[in-house]
Amino acid sequence: MLSTLKLKLYKEGPEGTLAYGEGVGEVAGLLAERLGLTVPDALRGHGLNWEQLDDASRDLFAVLEKAGPMLKSEVQSVRTAAHKQVVGCLLLGHLYRLRFIATQASREQQTAAVAMADGLSEFAHIMVEIGVRLRAPSEAYA
Repeated sequence: MLSTLKLKLYKEGPEGTLAYGEGVGEVAGLLAERLGLTVPDALRGHGLNWEQLDDASRDLFAVLEKAGPMLKSEVQSVRTAAHKQVVGCLLLGHLYRLRFIATQASREQQTAAVAMADGLSEFAHIMVEIGVRLRAPSEAYA
């Protein structure tokens, strides 16, 4: 998923990457508020028990489904907002699902899930920093 997302960002270019970084930050901020976390913890998927991780990931994937029609809107501002939300929900939804798996799986699967979650978390941080212009958009493609 991460490789596909990076390729999409590369194709979208710097302007699109900035917008998606803003979207990741917006979704992380909403999650932090809803779950009583700091934004950095929301971006790491830390501070939650397995039930909260499961609920949050399900909610994020449900938002993805609901955003589908907005992606096809004739109104550019609606499509732009939907794309930003989709990238944030996709990235954080997978992160939270992996954190959930790490709490439920066998030791071998836990190790793999934690490693993948850590990679997504690092990328989420990079995207937020791009969205607030602390990093260059090209750092998302590296």
